[in-house]
Amino acid sequence: MRGAGGKIVLAHPNDPNGTSLKSITKDLSAQTDIIEKNMLEYIDGIECWHSRADKATTEHYLEFCRKHRLLTTGGSDCHQKPIIMGTVEVGEIAARGFI
Repeated sequence: MRGAGGKIVLAHPNDPNGTSLKSITKDLSAQTDIIEKNMLEYIDGIECWHSRADKATTEHYLEFCRKHRLLTTGGSDCHQKPIIMGTVEVGEIAARGFI
Protein backbone atom coordinates (compact mmCIF):
# COMPACT_ATOMS: atom_id res chain seq x y z
CA MET A 1 0.00 0.00 0.00
CA ARG A 2 2.67 2.54 0.95
CA GLY A 3 4.66 1.60 -2.15
CA ALA A 4 1.74 2.84 -4.24
CA GLY A 5 1.55 6.11 -2.29
CA GLY A 6 -1.19 5.01 0.11
CA LYS A 7 -1.45 5.77 3.80
CA ILE A 8 -2.35 3.27 6.50
CA VAL A 9 -4.83 4.61 9.06
CA LEU A 10 -6.06 2.82 12.17
CA ALA A 11 -9.85 3.14 11.99
CA HIS A 12 -12.14 3.77 14.97
CA PRO A 13 -9.75 2.57 17.70
CA ASN A 14 -12.30 2.99 20.51
CA ASP A 15 -15.54 1.99 18.76
CA PRO A 16 -17.79 0.14 21.22
CA ASN A 17 -19.80 -1.50 18.41
CA GLY A 18 -17.09 -2.64 16.03
CA THR A 19 -13.68 -4.16 15.76
CA SER A 20 -11.48 -1.96 17.89
CA LEU A 21 -9.04 -1.81 20.78
CA LYS A 22 -12.00 -1.30 23.10
CA SER A 23 -12.61 -5.06 22.89
CA ILE A 24 -9.22 -5.47 24.62
CA THR A 25 -9.39 -2.56 27.05
CA LYS A 26 -11.70 0.39 27.68
CA ASP A 27 -8.81 2.47 29.06
CA LEU A 28 -7.66 4.99 26.44
CA SER A 29 -4.09 5.13 27.75
CA ALA A 30 -3.84 1.35 27.62
CA GLN A 31 -5.14 1.47 24.03
CA THR A 32 -2.45 3.90 22.96
CA ASP A 33 0.17 1.83 24.79
CA ILE A 34 -0.88 -1.10 22.59
CA ILE A 35 -0.55 1.09 19.51
CA GLU A 36 2.91 2.31 20.56
CA LYS A 37 4.20 -1.18 21.28
CA ASN A 38 2.61 -3.10 18.42
CA MET A 39 1.37 -0.85 15.60
CA LEU A 40 3.10 2.51 15.53
CA GLU A 41 5.72 1.61 12.94
CA TYR A 42 3.00 0.22 10.62
CA ILE A 43 0.50 3.09 10.61
CA ASP A 44 0.52 6.63 9.21
CA GLY A 45 -2.54 7.93 11.02
CA ILE A 46 -5.53 7.34 13.28
CA GLU A 47 -9.23 8.03 12.81
CA CYS A 48 -9.80 10.55 15.61
CA TRP A 49 -13.32 11.67 14.71
CA HIS A 50 -15.95 8.95 14.45
CA SER A 51 -19.72 8.78 14.77
CA ARG A 52 -19.40 6.84 18.05
CA ALA A 53 -16.33 8.62 19.46
CA ASP A 54 -17.00 10.79 22.47
CA LYS A 55 -15.11 14.01 23.14
CA ALA A 56 -12.61 12.33 25.49
CA THR A 57 -11.75 9.70 22.85
CA THR A 58 -11.29 12.30 20.13
CA GLU A 59 -9.10 14.51 22.31
CA HIS A 60 -7.02 11.55 23.52
CA TYR A 61 -6.30 10.32 20.02
CA LEU A 62 -5.63 13.83 18.68
CA GLU A 63 -2.99 14.29 21.38
CA PHE A 64 -1.49 10.89 20.58
CA CYS A 65 -1.29 11.84 16.89
CA ARG A 66 0.38 15.15 17.77
CA LYS A 67 2.95 13.35 19.90
CA HIS A 68 3.79 10.88 17.12
CA ARG A 69 3.24 13.18 14.12
CA LEU A 70 0.49 10.98 12.70
CA LEU A 71 -2.22 11.88 10.22
CA THR A 72 -5.69 12.44 11.65
CA THR A 73 -8.86 11.36 9.87
CA GLY A 74 -12.55 11.12 10.65
CA GLY A 75 -15.99 10.50 9.33
CA SER A 76 -19.39 8.98 9.94
CA ASP A 77 -18.19 5.46 9.07
CA CYS A 78 -21.37 4.91 7.11
CA HIS A 79 -21.88 1.24 6.18
CA GLN A 80 -25.62 1.06 6.64
CA LYS A 81 -29.03 2.48 5.92
CA PRO A 82 -30.24 4.99 6.73
CA ILE A 83 -27.28 6.83 5.31
CA ILE A 84 -25.68 9.00 7.97
CA MET A 85 -22.85 10.46 5.90
CA GLY A 86 -21.91 13.99 6.86
CA THR A 87 -23.12 13.66 10.43
CA VAL A 88 -19.68 13.87 12.06
CA GLU A 89 -17.90 17.20 12.38
CA VAL A 90 -14.26 16.64 11.50
CA GLY A 91 -11.79 19.20 12.78
CA GLU A 92 -10.04 21.50 10.32
CA ILE A 93 -6.77 19.98 11.42
CA ALA A 94 -7.62 16.75 9.55
CA ALA A 95 -7.47 18.60 6.23
CA ARG A 96 -3.94 19.81 6.95
CA GLY A 97 -2.43 16.35 7.43
CA PHE A 98 0.22 16.03 10.11
CA ILE A 99 -0.50 17.99 13.26
